[in-house]
Amino acid sequence: MKYLLLIPDGMADWRVEELGNRTPLEVADTPNMDFLAKEGACGMAKTVPEGYEPGSDVANLTILGIDVRKYYTGRGPIEALAKGIKGKLVFRCNLVFVENGIMVDYSANRIGDDEAKEVIEALNEALEYDFVRFHHGTSYRNLVTIDRDFDEDVKTTPPHDIQGEPISKYLPKDKELAKLLIDLMELSKRVVPEVTKKANMVWIWGGGKMPNFPKFKERWGVKGVMISEVDLLKGIGRGLGFEVVEVEGVTGYIDTNYKGLARAVLKSLKDKDFVVLHTEGIDEVGHEGDAEKKVEAISIYDEKIVGYLIDRLDLEETRIMLLPDHPTPVKVRTHVAEPVPFLIYGLKRDEVKRFDEFSCRKGKFGLIDGLKLMNLMFSK
Repeated sequence: MKYLLLIPDGMADWRVEELGNRTPLEVADTPNMDFLAKEGACGMAKTVPEGYEPGSDVANLTILGIDVRKYYTGRGPIEALAKGIKGKLVFRCNLVFVENGIMVDYSANRIGDDEAKEVIEALNEALEYDFVRFHHGTSYRNLVTIDRDFDEDVKTTPPHDIQGEPISKYLPKDKELAKLLIDLMELSKRVVPEVTKKANMVWIWGGGKMPNFPKFKERWGVKGVMISEVDLLKGIGRGLGFEVVEVEGVTGYIDTNYKGLARAVLKSLKDKDFVVLHTEGIDEVGHEGDAEKKVEAISIYDEKIVGYLIDRLDLEETRIMLLPDHPTPVKVRTHVAEPVPFLIYGLKRDEVKRFDEFSCRKGKFGLIDGLKLMNLMFSK
């Protein structure tokens, strides 16, 4: 048996008035996901434990059976795993655009890789701390390492959570480490605008010490492959001992190389038992707050990922699980910690006919803890 886990980031949503009081997933053209739901079984999964922010890091770790209460140290360190970067502390470092003290764009107007790399190089040249270094990641998503011990924790806020808000309310808080992070952001206000007009500072968040995750194969007895457009999931994959497959031409947006991603899945399934495909674009348009574009993004995903795969897989020998990691409602333009719909094809059948946030509530599995999803995936 082969096992395929599909994670369309942020697909779940709330009902939207302009869509006739339906969710984007209800409105989108999704015959392929609906086929899997009709021929499989559905439910709802709680992927964000109580007391945790609904980040993609926490949600995806939970889906893959990792108890974040035991193993989670922060988003930055996970992304560092993807890049082979090490530091006593690692933080996520977004290139952002702020105007009149308001967070306008958490993605620096979708800055390109080459331009972002120039910004990171300029920041390193301007640094006055020998124990701090900026590292280029992908587009607006970058990292900063701090090779010094700090006794205190620091409270930070993801920039996609504060669009339209004054940044002064969300600056890092608590003692010496917070002061250092604020100093680095102040430095960036002078450096970044000299390199690009798309960004005008960095926003530092999601930091911690390097994690030590349990190996997936030791728990489930299968060799895993991670295919994703973003360093966060690649880092999770490396931390769990997966093979990480790179795909050319991916953008992390709805204009990505869908065929390349789907072909990578098919190729990986030839000699590996378990493949995870995580895609980012639907989440990004959720952050933009564009309901119609989210409908379009979901329809494209259904056709170019799900449809492409099920037309080419041996469905009798493949178990498929599909679920978003968390909802990203267009109304609030950020993640929320509510349960998400999930389906499993190749295990059981129930009476659900469509894959959406409300149909799946009637599914055979009911509401389950996200930590139990892999138990279902590999059940006999």
